[in-house]
Amino acid sequence: MITRHTVGNALVLHASERISTEARTVALSVDRDPDNDIVILDLQHELPFDIWDTVATELRRQRLRRGIRLVVCGARPETGALAGQWLADRLGRPVIAPFGRMIPGAAGLLFVHATDLGGWVCYRRGHTPVWQSKRYPVPAWDGAAVDHLTISSTCAAEPLPGGVWLRESRDEAAVAVHGSHLTSTMPCLPDAMPVLVGCPGTAPLRLDDIARFWRGLAPEGREHARFVQYGPVALPDGEPFGQALADLLRCPVRVFTGVPTGRPDGPALFTVDADGRPGWQVFAEELAYRPRETLGAKAVTPRILRHREPPELGEPVGPRVYQYAHDAVVEVIPSGLWLRGPEPPRHADRIRAVPMDPDRVRLVVDDPAPAVADRHRELAGDLAARLDPATRQRAAVQPSSLVAPGRPGLSARGIEAGTYRHTTGHAAGLPPAPSVPAPVPEPVPVAVAGPPAPSAEAVAAAVPAAAGPAVPPDTTLPDGSGLHVAGPGVAGRDGIGPDARAPDARAPDAAARDVAGPVAGGGAGWATSPTMTLPVHRPAPAPVRFQRTPGDDARGVRPGPDLDEERTWFRRAFRREIADVAAGVADVLAAHPALAGGADAVEYATAVRLYLSAAGDGLDQALRSAEPGGHVPFARCVSAGVRRLPVHRGVAYAGAELTAADLRRIAQRRVLTDWGFTNALAEPPAGLPGTVEVLIWSATARRTAAFETADGVPARVLFLPGTAFTVLQVQEPEAGAPARLLVRELAVEEPPVDGRVRFDALALAALRQHLARRTGPGTPVPAAAARRFVGVPGLR
Repeated sequence: MITRHTVGNALVLHASERISTEARTVALSVDRDPDNDIVILDLQHELPFDIWDTVATELRRQRLRRGIRLVVCGARPETGALAGQWLADRLGRPVIAPFGRMIPGAAGLLFVHATDLGGWVCYRRGHTPVWQSKRYPVPAWDGAAVDHLTISSTCAAEPLPGGVWLRESRDEAAVAVHGSHLTSTMPCLPDAMPVLVGCPGTAPLRLDDIARFWRGLAPEGREHARFVQYGPVALPDGEPFGQALADLLRCPVRVFTGVPTGRPDGPALFTVDADGRPGWQVFAEELAYRPRETLGAKAVTPRILRHREPPELGEPVGPRVYQYAHDAVVEVIPSGLWLRGPEPPRHADRIRAVPMDPDRVRLVVDDPAPAVADRHRELAGDLAARLDPATRQRAAVQPSSLVAPGRPGLSARGIEAGTYRHTTGHAAGLPPAPSVPAPVPEPVPVAVAGPPAPSAEAVAAAVPAAAGPAVPPDTTLPDGSGLHVAGPGVAGRDGIGPDARAPDARAPDAAARDVAGPVAGGGAGWATSPTMTLPVHRPAPAPVRFQRTPGDDARGVRPGPDLDEERTWFRRAFRREIADVAAGVADVLAAHPALAGGADAVEYATAVRLYLSAAGDGLDQALRSAEPGGHVPFARCVSAGVRRLPVHRGVAYAGAELTAADLRRIAQRRVLTDWGFTNALAEPPAGLPGTVEVLIWSATARRTAAFETADGVPARVLFLPGTAFTVLQVQEPEAGAPARLLVRELAVEEPPVDGRVRFDALALAALRQHLARRTGPGTPVPAAAARRFVGVPGLR
């Protein structure tokens, strides 16, 4: 006898008199699935032999029309997979069931783990099962934290429901205790992947292990990674955790200053003490660190990307600054709060560079003169008394003359005095603050808002003479193709005005034809030269040539989250084009709210729109040359916008002009990495040029329909630069059918060659079945756009 009840967002089917605690907890916490009905089978005791027939009958009676997301409680892990396939065959509906052990996480997350390919798998009648995700709901970074990885003899990377954990691998007892705590308390953030480093109570983790993990992380994983120091890490003396990582990895990194807890849409971040217990709730929640320019150089002050603002701080009057009294403001700094006058002093960056202490929150008071210092100490004591108890107990009021060493007039007695006690009546019951650590080294502030505007001489030098050609007549690209310009030759200088011109500026049409050659060295060159050279887009020549791996300065996806310089370049280089498409981009973002998040959404959306137009012709060819230049910042802005688009999972189509010898060379290569954007079609095309039909099994390609113009290709999908593909099969031409090349997108966590057979069989079977069922003439592709879809990923 099966009884059904609707609990929360789920339909619960149970055989016993009452719903079990496990099933009730899952049902009340799980989020609604927009595409499937959530069904929980509560199997807690020995069941009759005909239980599955009864379950199928009950589900038919519900007259549900959508797919089913199946959760099995009280049974062995393999029960979910067997039940998923059986119900899919019996009901004729897709069933998504766990393959492996289902672990309920925080805030309703359902995490599935197994030693081999654990996750949510979709079962369909007559189809091969298809792996979908590790987590539900699925975060944007899900594929980057799937498998348990051995990093070194002492370190492992373990996927958690809410992120990934780099921890010591020899102390299993300590790992088990802290792992259970993280599983039950850390939420799964949709757009940020916490990378917890270290484990309390174990040996310090080595920086080399973090570097190995980072090198194996695909660009998509790096984009969402947020490092968290959870346990001891072997750091250089006096070096903050985030700065050590940025210098080690040689790229900007983002750091969470605490471990997230609570709901995914509004988590609270708490520091972690030496025993792994929660400390104080941080104010500056996310920091961005930049690597030092050279070894031994001064570090750049970390930038606060996200912070909390409790009402006790007062009304906001500036970025992270709040009006606490008529003569004083409170500023959020990485180490806590800073109470100062309305105008920041000259030593402000020294205060902002003080690293956070997980055991206490600093309340820094500005003390330029005795009278002012007394006033600020009084206000700081009042502020401390109004904070929550956990934070108040860990608060330490410190003078800025101690926090920012080296200021004139700092006496030995002032240093010895260290931390003030709270002096107001409200704070009389607070315990005395702990002693003060050694003074923090003095960082030198460095501007990070973007590259400086070029001088008039530099702008003039970038503009070719009016009587001469833009490119010398004997200038050719390595493959002999011509040149095509996507973007203006010269943009107006910052601070001069939108209509400013270089001294010898000409008509817009003439200026748009000017081209500056690639700048050697990449970043520093393109940052001050808003021009770029793009080859004419054309299919790969025969014989085939494989792409070479570019350096970091020539990659279309930046190895790090910070795109400030690229955005600045894009705004200057495409000033006129941005104005032309602004209205259309605004309409798209208004119609698709999911794409409009963040202050940079308009710029990234504009970059995608321009890439899909004629302005993007040749960008992929330039990226595949592995050379730095102005095309790199353009591509990085496009990549940031493409990442926000909907994902296409399944079959994608392209064409190619290849000989039998070319196909044999490709088959021998096995793994193909495309450093440009791979353009493909989500629908079978009609009349696409080429002698070979290329079928791609996609896991992360993005649909571009929202940004396609009237003469665009709504069925287009894009793979980001750096995506790798494995060759599954080469099919010889048959009567009425062309030759075919079947490939699969490699998941970000897969090694480049070995260990992928388990995915290959699923993808190959799905591609074959898709071909067998395909009917109809296909979707026509506009002739002007067809050339983007002719080529094999990984070929030049």
